[in-house]
Amino acid sequence: MRAKKNWSMLLLFFLLVCTPLEANPTVENFDWPKSGVVVGERVNLRSEPSTSSKVIGRFAYDYEGGELVVTGKSEGNEEFPWYRVLSHKYGEGWLYGKFIAVEEPEDPVRRYALKIREDFGLSPALAVKMFGEPMKRTSKKMRIPDFNVTAEIVTLQFHGHTAAYWDGYIQSVEIPAGFMGFADLLLGMDAGEAASRLGTPILQEGNSLIFAYERDEIAVATGRSGKGKIVTGLTYRRVVFD
Repeated sequence: MRAKKNWSMLLLFFLLVCTPLEANPTVENFDWPKSGVVVGERVNLRSEPSTSSKVIGRFAYDYEGGELVVTGKSEGNEEFPWYRVLSHKYGEGWLYGKFIAVEEPEDPVRRYALKIREDFGLSPALAVKMFGEPMKRTSKKMRIPDFNVTAEIVTLQFHGHTAAYWDGYIQSVEIPAGFMGFADLLLGMDAGEAASRLGTPILQEGNSLIFAYERDEIAVATGRSGKGKIVTGLTYRRVVFD
């Protein structure tokens, strides 16, 4: 009888060890992020999609923290899903669906702008987390008399791109050369194909086409090659004050 019990325990152990663990099927990662804003007061941002997980930060009122980058969703047995978000103030965390309004971006420039914020770091801390310490970091304060404010500007220079952050929020990303890009907009690709993905340019400055939607701008620098006109540089800029 004891031998039979031991064999049963060994079989159970073998099954537990040899059965591959599956990823949580209820968690959906968004290939292209969505836009989100906090709706509610004293809303907690948590480390995991659960009310029992650690509180990372707290949003005191509606729309505090501005536009959030929504990168995933977790479905469970609760009334609302949980959303994984990026906040320049608190970093990455989870918000319960009752307290966030999520929107699918329809304009192509806005869609790319959200992806750029996710891929290059919504804040300096998130950028360093993704790319490591920059080759060069500068910080300065700039007075803007028209708005009676003083902005703190942090610029991080990495291998392949440079990003600037105003008061902790990404304001610009520049890719002057190399093989990087903004999602599927890549240096060296056909310039006409890149332009078709962004829509109609609002302006042409020299060899650059400017695409814009509300506060977001993407500039596509072009040049000639043996294959015709190609993308030679990419710049993203978010208008902070207007």
